[in-house]
Amino acid sequence: MNKNDLIKILSQHTLTKNDAKKFVNIIFDTISDTLLSGEKVVIQHFGTFIPKFHKSKKMYNPKQKKYVVLTPRKRIKFVLSKKFSAVLNMVHKK
Repeated sequence: MNKNDLIKILSQHTLTKNDAKKFVNIIFDTISDTLLSGEKVVIQHFGTFIPKFHKSKKMYNPKQKKYVVLTPRKRIKFVLSKKFSAVLNMVHKK
């Protein structure tokens, strides 16, 4: 599923296609802005997006046989909620 699929589903149920597109864009922009500011995003019964900062570090590259420095990076960690995880695992068992 992608962004266009979400817009299509929303437009079938309640909104016009343009309103659904605006709605989906607002949600994704808000989530992105919140994560970029360093705050976590919690969506109940779904999961949590947590921004993580990784410092620069020196690593050995065995292929080139030398040390390289990895630059500092931001990553997003996603933690599945316990409730959604339980539902997902119940479906998987069937």
